[in-house]
Amino acid sequence: MKSRQSTDAPIKNYDNLIQHFLDRDKKALARIITLAENDPEAARIILSKLCRHIHGAYIVGFTGTPGSGKSTLISKLVTFLSEKGFKIGIISVDPSSPYSQGAFLGDRVRMREIILDPNVFIRSVASRGRLGGLAKAVFDIAILYDAYGMDYILVETVGAGQSEVDIFRLAYTVILVTVPGLGDSVQVQKAGLLEIADIMVINKSDLGGDFLKINLNMMLDSYTRQRSWRPPIIRTIATDGKGITELFQAIQEHREHLELSNNLMMKKRANIRYRLQSLIESYLFERILEKLSITKKFDNLIEKILSGSQDIYSAAHEILQPLLKKVEKSL
Repeated sequence: MKSRQSTDAPIKNYDNLIQHFLDRDKKALARIITLAENDPEAARIILSKLCRHIHGAYIVGFTGTPGSGKSTLISKLVTFLSEKGFKIGIISVDPSSPYSQGAFLGDRVRMREIILDPNVFIRSVASRGRLGGLAKAVFDIAILYDAYGMDYILVETVGAGQSEVDIFRLAYTVILVTVPGLGDSVQVQKAGLLEIADIMVINKSDLGGDFLKINLNMMLDSYTRQRSWRPPIIRTIATDGKGITELFQAIQEHREHLELSNNLMMKKRANIRYRLQSLIESYLFERILEKLSITKKFDNLIEKILSGSQDIYSAAHEILQPLLKKVEKSL
């Protein structure tokens, strides 16, 4: 008589892959990033083994309206950093296909001049419809880049304007890229990006920018009264590499400001808190929906709401109340 096998799936062993990763094998890095994007359980196992290897890479976020030249600016900055011997990991968050949910990879096309640089690794990530400008996997990829040994992690958001604030939850220095003639300062103020920007860049400044700089300075006079750091305004022409040295200097000055004021550690704590809360919400949401799908309770509640026999708030309360009682007893 055959012994009964366990129905539990076996825990995969990623030790060999992790060792290649720690040996700075880019293929292993790419493989682990793919696992982190698509397999939450694999991400949990791998990150638990790599957390001790995190050394504190500095994360810089780039946001701004589409067409402002973020990709070109990043490409020139990466070349500058690589020539100084730094290792750089790039995360480009592209709009996703509504059908395949895959990334367009447009940023990788625009950064083709640095793809073969041995000090550089680029990963394009689909936003998958997520508001805030960042995909969920971006936070995990940043940790993996850090454990891999990157000195700088550069994150480029989708560039969707009013949905860009997520970058504030990840990057230590946020760079807002603007250009003359695209709504100028009005778009910046309307999108709420001024509050999260640590450095402002007027790119394509050969097209002008004097009036835009005046307007940005006027807005900064009121926005920065309660901040100890006033965002500098850097003028660049990314296609020609002009202003890149000044941009790097501004990044370093902001980093020193954060370190000396202890704000860098505070920001790291806040980022971890946000990510932890997001993970808990995600896990709970998925488990609840899975259970509701099996029991058909979700569909039944929808029919009641459609018929007018129940309102949507009491339906949500009916689902959550038993769960909340169990959570309260266990804590």
